[in-house]
Amino acid sequence: MRKRKSALSTTNTTERSSARYVGLVAIVALLFSIILPPFVGHASLLAAIQPSISRLLLGISSSEYPDVITLLSSIGFLLLIVGFLIGIVSFGFRYGVRKARFGMLVCAAGLLLITVTLFDYGGDFVSRIFAVTQVGVWPSLEFYGTGFFISWFAVVAGLIATSQVFVFRRKQPQLAQQPVVTQPFRSQVLEGILPTGYAALDNLLYGGLPVGSSIVLTGPPCDEKNLIVRRFVETNLVSNHRCIYISTSIDRIRDLLSKHGKDLHVIICNPQSDTIAAAYPEVAKLKTVDNLTEINLEYDKATAKFGPGRSTVVCLEILDDVLLDHHGATRRWLMDILGRSKTNQMTCLATLNPAMHPAEESQAVFETFDGHIDLFEAEVQVRPKLIRVKKLGGRKFLDKELLVEREKI
Repeated sequence: MRKRKSALSTTNTTERSSARYVGLVAIVALLFSIILPPFVGHASLLAAIQPSISRLLLGISSSEYPDVITLLSSIGFLLLIVGFLIGIVSFGFRYGVRKARFGMLVCAAGLLLITVTLFDYGGDFVSRIFAVTQVGVWPSLEFYGTGFFISWFAVVAGLIATSQVFVFRRKQPQLAQQPVVTQPFRSQVLEGILPTGYAALDNLLYGGLPVGSSIVLTGPPCDEKNLIVRRFVETNLVSNHRCIYISTSIDRIRDLLSKHGKDLHVIICNPQSDTIAAAYPEVAKLKTVDNLTEINLEYDKATAKFGPGRSTVVCLEILDDVLLDHHGATRRWLMDILGRSKTNQMTCLATLNPAMHPAEESQAVFETFDGHIDLFEAEVQVRPKLIRVKKLGGRKFLDKELLVEREKI
């Protein structure tokens, strides 16, 4: 399949590269200021701070409290080194602009402490600062000289590289005109496709989810993910399909129970299930997800209740809880549930927050599903939500990022 990047993805890549290159230059300049070449001698920060560090170590070894200036300059230099290491790792190995900015902020904090110590020179402060500009005259070891100025230049450049300056021209992705998807989606059903109810996402999926497939929707807890799940359930109920909804909460589908109770089988796994679903005697109420056999039995009841005929969708919103409680056993349970769903030509949509689990456990879960749709935040200041289809059980789909607009779900 030919891969295409969205406008937002391309713009972000260019901006991140610009920030990285400027940041690397800033880091090199900072290193230069700390260990200036021998021809400028004691003008380096390392040479300037060395007496303070020596006095600090001597004070510690002799159990004497060091003077404030010595303590501040030593702590400042330590922060400068820590920030430098964070910055060089973040910029050099592409660990993210936010981590690099944190490193630059640590450097700035260190330099501020060092700057405070300059005021110890009182009336001689100004003359010492401008002494560095005189030809052939270099400050004494008590003053920070050339290295001090270069350090500030490097840190400011690093902060600019990781700030809004490099993102103010960010363009929103130019999305192609999305087709208007209307209910009840009879044509998609005849083609073996069930709509998600979100027209833009259906466009990426070439119409919707394949009948009988299992899809996992990953991403952090957010309104957009909840809305996608809600629209999937609602759209298919309105289209005269049936739904098995397994969750820890009933809030998102209360109104659907009133309108489509006969075609909606709800299983709630929550210690307060008797309370939160007291008004709905038809809802199956389980206390926890500890007993997977109980969940299987309720699932079998729902399957038997609906029987063959109309299309059925399954919404599985307890995957995070099951994985937290059962770890490796979750994969076997999922394979059983999803296998029975596929046998009965049921289309399953499950949700998962990978950040809650070890990477290997999340990956094992991904592999049990036919398809994977990822909802994530863009690496920009405003942090909009993006969605991308990663796999679809061997079927064709658009390999591009889609800007999620909440009001259009």
